[in-house]
Amino acid sequence: MRLQLVTKDKDTHNNKILLSIKILSVILFVLGVFHNFLNDNFIWVINGGTYSEIYYHNTDILQSLLRWGLVLGIVICPVAAFFKTRVIKNFVIYFCAPIAILCFVFYGDFLNYFTTDSGRAIFAPSYIRHIEFSLILVLMITIALLLRFGTKHKFNVQDKKEWINFFCLLPLILLLVMPVYLPQSLFGFTNIFMTPFSLPNIIWMVAIVALLIALYFIYRFKDKQTRTMICILLALYLFYHYNSIYLMDLLMSRLPFQLCNLGAYLIIVALICRKQWFFNFVLLANVPGALIAVCVPDVSQGILSFWNIHFYIEHTWVFIIPLLAVALRVMERPKLSAIKSFVIGFSIYFIFCVTSGLIANAFLYDPNVMFFNKVNYFYLFDTTVLKVMSFLNFSHVVSLTLNGYVFYPMYMLTIYILYMAYCMGFLYVYKQFIKIGDDHFKLRQIRIDLMTEKGKYKNKKTPQKTYNEEGEQLC
Repeated sequence: MRLQLVTKDKDTHNNKILLSIKILSVILFVLGVFHNFLNDNFIWVINGGTYSEIYYHNTDILQSLLRWGLVLGIVICPVAAFFKTRVIKNFVIYFCAPIAILCFVFYGDFLNYFTTDSGRAIFAPSYIRHIEFSLILVLMITIALLLRFGTKHKFNVQDKKEWINFFCLLPLILLLVMPVYLPQSLFGFTNIFMTPFSLPNIIWMVAIVALLIALYFIYRFKDKQTRTMICILLALYLFYHYNSIYLMDLLMSRLPFQLCNLGAYLIIVALICRKQWFFNFVLLANVPGALIAVCVPDVSQGILSFWNIHFYIEHTWVFIIPLLAVALRVMERPKLSAIKSFVIGFSIYFIFCVTSGLIANAFLYDPNVMFFNKVNYFYLFDTTVLKVMSFLNFSHVVSLTLNGYVFYPMYMLTIYILYMAYCMGFLYVYKQFIKIGDDHFKLRQIRIDLMTEKGKYKNKKTPQKTYNEEGEQLC
């Protein structure tokens, strides 16, 4: 009886520590996202480039690297708290915590950027920035200490695999969570531009496909928690990344109402809440939209500029994450009922875009107030789409005026119908790819059985035939 009581007390203590780590990691992530809405003069560290007709030649390598490490900590601390993963916990304890300590050492440098009133986000008093930034650093260090001493997690120095995982995966995960301003702060602008189907655009498309394939083959035979973990990790970063654009502009047009921008919010909600009907909309509306953006990039500056990097990162992950979630069996494949979810969800979204866009452009627009600028939600309110699809010019025959603002209802309805048809076509093609994948997986199993009968694997490990030890194969 005494032994049971001791064990129970010990379990209760461990559960309290784990709960504390989870709560603190959520608070850290929320504070990290909130941090992106506050003024930061660091956006002008552009390293030899012209922005808004002003030439900048500043660079701060130390700040760039420290901020990179902070972004990593903000994104992976929730993953370390909610998932059993030695690699991520090692990153938090032995990399992110030292980075946070270094940030305290160079605390004054950070505050100089935060309290200089020349940024573009919300300017907060210095005492608010002291509290907000100090809390981020303290929380990151506290979480690392609780993981190390509260849960007794420590680096296994005698395990060569642990060393390899740490030093090989750390650079890769740092690349995955790269801050949007990092390329321009380290390398500056370039005179190379991305136009549709240009060499940079083709390289980007190939990189997206290669990354999706690589992530699938790396994680396809991992356990369910590991597969879920990588999807959540990427979704957290996408959410954090999108909100980092408010460092540069806090405008009505920047609110997350473009379909791909909204995807940064919808994907994380769909994965955390595990609502299949909600995920169906993400898969059938956001992924096809991201595919259009990848093929026809709407960018106008050098490939390393702030807004271009934002465009690449956002659309890369909006395209990859939902497809990866299905491929790794984290979420179910879309069934016929997915069409209903998509039609209802997209109709609601379309009506919202039309209504909010008309209100914003006809009633709220104020040239004297920077926030209330013209909006173009779902590209319904300007001629961007017409430049690519000139055959839609007929839809501008009918026009209406609302409080002096002219809009084209036939054009809007045409966009709605065409996008619905496009997404249905995407679903058909996607299902064909699923069938091809299933056939290849079955052929792989047959090949393994044949090779096993022939004794090919007698002296070496037989390749894994199913996705896990329970025999899970397909969704």
